[in-house]
Amino acid sequence: MKTNKEKNTKFRLLFLPTYSPWLNPIELLWLSLHETITRNHQNRYMWQLLESVKQFMNAASPFPANQHGPAKVER
Repeated sequence: MKTNKEKNTKFRLLFLPTYSPWLNPIELLWLSLHETITRNHQNRYMWQLLESVKQFMNAASPFPANQHGPAKVER
């Protein structure tokens, strides 16, 4: 029986260290989100937290100055 890796040749698995912002730039966005939104404990209710995260993601850009543009969160 073939493994998934042998069946799906279109994908290549890359095993990265747990926290490696130099290899996985999105880690810097998550760090900024955590420092800005979740660490300050300003949101008393879940809906407030979700709204704060939505506003942060709409303002932040994980890929500045390239064709991908800013990250957007839509409902």
